[in-house]
Amino acid sequence: MPTSTTPGDRYRRWHDAGAFAATGTPDAPAWAMILPPPNITGDLHLGHAYEHTLSDTLTRRQRMTGADTLWLPGLDHAAIATNALLERRLRAEGTSRHEIGRDEFARRAWAWKRSCADGIATQMRLLGDSPDWDRLTFTLDDGPSQATRSAFTRLFDEGLIYRAERDTLWCPGCATTLSDIEADESTGTPACSRCRTALEIRSTPQWYLRTRPLAAAATAAITSGATRIEPADAQRDYLRWADTLDDWCISRQLWWGHRIPIWYGPDGEARAFASDEQIPAGWTQDPDTLDTWFSSALWPLSTLGWPDDTPDLRRFYPNDLLVTGNDLIFFWALRMMLLCTHLAGQAPFRRMLFHGMVRDERGKKMSKSFGNTIDPLPLIAEHGPDALRFSMARKARPGADVPFGLDDLTRARGYLTKLRSIAGLAARLGCTWEPARPTPPHLLDRWLLTRLDDALTEADAGYDGGDLARAADALTRLAEDDLSGLYLEARKDDLYDGDGGAIATLSHALSALLLALHPMLPFLTEELAEELGWTGIMDQEPFPTPAQPDDEAESAGAQLRELRDAARAHRGRQGFAAAAWLPARGDGIALWAELCRTARLTDADPGEGTRISRLGGTLTLPAAPELDDARRRSLERQLAQVQEQEARLSSRLADPGFLSRAPAAAQAKTLADLEANRSERDRLHGLLARAARPRT
Repeated sequence: MPTSTTPGDRYRRWHDAGAFAATGTPDAPAWAMILPPPNITGDLHLGHAYEHTLSDTLTRRQRMTGADTLWLPGLDHAAIATNALLERRLRAEGTSRHEIGRDEFARRAWAWKRSCADGIATQMRLLGDSPDWDRLTFTLDDGPSQATRSAFTRLFDEGLIYRAERDTLWCPGCATTLSDIEADESTGTPACSRCRTALEIRSTPQWYLRTRPLAAAATAAITSGATRIEPADAQRDYLRWADTLDDWCISRQLWWGHRIPIWYGPDGEARAFASDEQIPAGWTQDPDTLDTWFSSALWPLSTLGWPDDTPDLRRFYPNDLLVTGNDLIFFWALRMMLLCTHLAGQAPFRRMLFHGMVRDERGKKMSKSFGNTIDPLPLIAEHGPDALRFSMARKARPGADVPFGLDDLTRARGYLTKLRSIAGLAARLGCTWEPARPTPPHLLDRWLLTRLDDALTEADAGYDGGDLARAADALTRLAEDDLSGLYLEARKDDLYDGDGGAIATLSHALSALLLALHPMLPFLTEELAEELGWTGIMDQEPFPTPAQPDDEAESAGAQLRELRDAARAHRGRQGFAAAAWLPARGDGIALWAELCRTARLTDADPGEGTRISRLGGTLTLPAAPELDDARRRSLERQLAQVQEQEARLSSRLADPGFLSRAPAAAQAKTLADLEANRSERDRLHGLLARAARPRT
């Protein structure tokens, strides 16, 4: 029986059991990934939900392969954004950071961080994220702070960090220099993305990092194959930017962040001091802070204990995978490659997978200013986390943008409902949890296992490539087209009669399907598995593997499907009632009894009839029936209704108001409905024209 009744209960059970922690198993392969740390400036949005769905799915899949898996969560201090937020609050109180002083400002910033961190972690749990929460790291924690200071000191001593006066973007509102990423276009004028103040160009003394000496190694990591970038256009962008880097302005005139570890002596000498060095009397520290991206660029190292030689660093560096948006190739991914490769002597990632942006259903970028943003939390509350996860997984192709609308959520819920129906029926038929593969003699049972194998092969390739859409499509087809659409219909009488082979086959196919879906649908798959008698934590179950092909069974099932569909199409074209059993003759049909059952045929003489050949089998069905008066009147009524609907749809598509106001998806659906009506009109015309009137 189920041990949990809600996603929250189930999530707590996972966490309390330590299911998200790296196991430390010495003979297991290590696999590590960092979570791009969300900024502590507000709630997670739909873009986070997409990225976290992708990352969590790939992490859970790795656990199921037996890897010692580390998904390390973090939070970013977001210096400029947080500083701007706090300054707005201070202005509302009638004061400023300069009036309250640096210590009080820091106190308020840390209080804000604590409140935001709790909220972000709660949202991640609601979505089903499964990082190792005991390793949650903030960019201003002691470990990252020591790593940031050590990195700066080393780069300064190597002559790679220097101070110079140059023209830079300056925000009078935030009173700091900015990078290009922090500038917006507002009424044709560059403006600060945080405070909307018009930007200026000022010549100010700032700290810079020489990037050209670091770029060669960051480029070589890609060209040598040590680090793989997907998709291909992301690699082209990476290499282009690496080849055209300017020196990086790393100083900001803010109070929230890592303070630059430079001290000035009485004679004006500037020196960087390591964290374990004593600062001489009379020396004063530089008042500026480091660009947030500097500490973020150290994230693969600083979260594992660098600069110390830690067990974590030896086991999990380099990370196996980075998953992040393609808008961060330059601002984060390249900078991590620059700094970490130089400091550690090895690139930080074996593979980098860049995803596209979530857009609305018209393809427009989601933005508060456009009014088209969607908050994921109400969606989770109404539809559950799995429905949101699956709706996004079905769109997750490497590098592709994700147009998202509520229709996607409706389709995902439909699939989840289908899974519940299949599992409920299987449980009533006596099926149990059975991950071990049976060896059934019945040809259709063997066929279902071949379809399972094909779906598992596709799912494997999809998970391995970060192409969740490929995995989701394959497993959706298995459940809807193969399992529910053909197998259950063809074998239902045998299943209800307690056929042992059919029950064993259905038990295994459903168990393997739930296991393969689990990384995307962690809550529902466990719930349905429990209905079949399973207990445990599914992340710890082995991922199912496909068997060798069964060509005979595959051909027989394909023939059955094609002949069934052809028989149904013939019935509709010729005007036979949907419920009527038709006499039929079969030649060379391997699954004849199953065809009769699914196409409503009887093994009787159809006369000369119509011959239909598919994949080596021939089916003979009766030709068009004679129409009695009642049947003719029914067809004429159907034709009148279809013609009336066709007129309405044509009028709608000719209406300028509809074309200017209706969403593109609604217009496309109306056009598709019109085409379907025209096809049905032609079919009914044909039936009435071909069929003979009743004899007198």
